[in-house]
Amino acid sequence: MKEWWVQVGLLSVPLLAVYLHIPPPKLSPALLSWRSSGGYFNYKDQNIFYRDSTGAVGSSDVVVLLHGFPTSSYDWCKIWEGLTQRFHRVIALDFVGFGFSDKPRPHRYSIFEQASIVEGLVRHLGLRHQRINLLSHDYGDTVAQELLH
Repeated sequence: MKEWWVQVGLLSVPLLAVYLHIPPPKLSPALLSWRSSGGYFNYKDQNIFYRDSTGAVGSSDVVVLLHGFPTSSYDWCKIWEGLTQRFHRVIALDFVGFGFSDKPRPHRYSIFEQASIVEGLVRHLGLRHQRINLLSHDYGDTVAQELLH
């Protein structure tokens, strides 16, 4: 009994090995649809997923949606259609390490990097000199604060 940690270690190693080789679950039809209606841009050798829809005629407003932790741009799926009725352009991305974007390992994730990725997407879409509205929640709030700074 005094070497219980050896037994725990011997049991943990095979369980960890099995866990690391379990394939991810299949995507739901809704997630497959979300992914197929989006695209990718490259930011410092990382593929970043984003979705960009045009909407309201007569509006020039653009909104960029910043998701929370530990989720993705799919957070916005239930209000996407409503946003396209209000804004001319609705854009959401998956931060690096989330959703359909790359998840590099090892990697030092930071709010500053996520904000730079949002700025990179804005440049990629040719919106650098346009007024942009931000809609964010949770983790995205912190990224939005960095962007506003």
